[in-house]
Parts: sequence; structure tokens; C-alpha cells
Amino acid sequence: MITEEVYFWRIEWAGRWMITHNRVSEKTIRLEHPEAIRVEDSKQLVLTPETPQERMLVAARTRNASPDVVYRV
Repeated sequence: MITEEVYFWRIEWAGRWMITHNRVSEKTIRLEHPEAIRVEDSKQLVLTPETPQERMLVAARTRNASPDVVYRV
């Protein structure tokens, strides 16, 4: 499985500081907003299955998953 940590970020946009609406990885946010500040306690793990076997396991787990873990199918 591919694991990615995503967060909400404080960014400066149009001269004002705001929090992003979507969770984004650090690598992605730094491309557009190098000054971005991570919002602690907003961490979410995104797990993406790579093989058909992992996809079958994920389908069974999504019903009982933690709110801090998201499975991308």
C-alpha cells in the first residue's frame, strides 16, 4: 500500500492568512505555498492499495476504519 500523510494548512492568499479546505500533503502544498504552516491535529493517513489483493482487503476494512485513515480505492 502507498501511504501518504495529509494535513490542513495555513496559507497566505491575497494578503490574508486562511486554512485550506482540503487536506494536502506537504510535498504538494510546498509547490504553490512554500510559506504554508501545517495545522497540527489535522493529520489523516491516506492508504492507496497497489495490488488486487490489497483492494479486496480494503473493501472489507472501510466499514470499520478509523476516521484518521482513509482508503483510496
